[in-house]
Amino acid sequence: MADALRERKVTALEAQASDIVASGNIGCMTQLQAALGAPILHTVQLLDWATGGPEPRALAGIRPEER
Repeated sequence: MADALRERKVTALEAQASDIVASGNIGCMTQLQAALGAPILHTVQLLDWATGGPEPRALAGIRPEER
């Protein structure tokens, strides 16, 4: 069941061509990280960065124009 759910999520995310994916669920993040090419951030990391916090480690080495 978990594999089917992961594949459904991956298909939907790839259709969006997202540069960054955010999730609030650690298990979901772990499953998606192995299947997607886009960086996976926890929702709190994304909010912290968006409000002036440090750039998340998942984005290290990715040029801003590629995000």
